[in-house]
Amino acid sequence: MKDDLIKLLNELEKERDYHKIITTIEALSDEDKNSKIKLSLAKAYSHIDEFDKTIEILESIKDSESNTSIWNYCMGHSYYYLDNPSEAERYLLKALEINPEDKPSNFLLALLYHELGDIEEPEEAIHYLNKSLDYFNTYSKLNAEEDITEDLISIEQKLAWNYDKLRKHKEAEIHLRKAISLGDNEEWVYSQLAYNLRSQERYEEALENYQKVIELGRKDTWLYSEIAWTYFLIKKPQLALDYMKKAKELSPVEVDLALITRTASILLALAEHKKAIKMIEEVISKEEYKNDINLLSNLAYIYIDMKDYNSALTYLQRLKELGRNDEWLNKNLILVYSKLEK
Repeated sequence: MKDDLIKLLNELEKERDYHKIITTIEALSDEDKNSKIKLSLAKAYSHIDEFDKTIEILESIKDSESNTSIWNYCMGHSYYYLDNPSEAERYLLKALEINPEDKPSNFLLALLYHELGDIEEPEEAIHYLNKSLDYFNTYSKLNAEEDITEDLISIEQKLAWNYDKLRKHKEAEIHLRKAISLGDNEEWVYSQLAYNLRSQERYEEALENYQKVIELGRKDTWLYSEIAWTYFLIKKPQLALDYMKKAKELSPVEVDLALITRTASILLALAEHKKAIKMIEEVISKEEYKNDINLLSNLAYIYIDMKDYNSALTYLQRLKELGRNDEWLNKNLILVYSKLEK
C-alpha cells in the first residue's frame, strides 16, 4: 500500500494537484503517516501558501528530518514567504551546509539577499547584493532551471547605484557596464552611466550616453538638466542654457529650485547677471521662498560677481539673520567689507 501511495503522491505532485495530495494524506490514519509522507503534506501546504501549517507539520518531524536539506529548505521557504528573513536565512544556510549543490536553496537564498540589499545604507546594501550574486552564480552552475538574467541585471544596477552613493564611481561604472553586457538596454542604465561618467569628469562620454538615453525615448526635466549642466562644466554655456530651457518646459512644478540654481550659474557664465537676478527675485517674491538660504546665497554671489558690494552686503546680512554662519558667509562678508572700506 505504501508503495502505491508514494506513487500516487508523486503523480499528483507532477500534476500540481496539491489539494488532492492534502486530502489524500489527511485521510490516512496517524500510523500510516510516516515522516516522508508528512514531508509531502508539508510541501503541498507550502504550494498553496499555507506556510504556518507547513511549519507546524515540519516541526512534528524535526527529530527525524532536520538533518536533511529538503526539510531545511522547506522551513526556509516558508519563513521567506512569511517575511521572516533571519529565520529563512538560517534554514537555507543549513540546507546548503548539508548539500551545497541544492538548487532550490541556492536560488531562494540568492533572492533573499537580493531583497535584503534594498536598503538605504550603501555599504550594507553592497554586502547583501554581492552575497546574492554569489548564490546566483552558484545556482547558474547547477544546470539552472530558472532564467536569472533579469535578476543579475537588477543586482548590477543596484550595486552601481550604491557605489555611486559612496562616490566610488569607477567601481559603479564596472557594474553598469556589466548590466549592459548582460543585455540591459533600458533608459535607466544609460542615464546612470552618463551621470557616473560626468561624476568622473569624463564629460564627452557622459554626453554621448545622455544622447543614447534620448534615442531610447526619455525626455524629461532631469535628463535635460543633466545635459545642460554637463555643457556648463565644459564651458559651453549657450548650449547649457538651451537645454536648461527644455528642462524648465518639462518641469512638473512651477518652481524647481535645482533648475533655478543651475540656470543662475549658467547665466553668470554668459554674463547675464541681470537676467539671473530677475529670475531669482521673482521666486523669492513668493512667500514660501522669501527666506530660502540657497536662493539668497545665489543673489549675494551674483552681486559680488557684479562688484555691487552694497547689494551683496544686504543679502549677506539677511543670510546671517536667518542663521547661516559658515566659512562661505564669513569669507564673503570679509571680502565685501574690505571692498566697501576702500
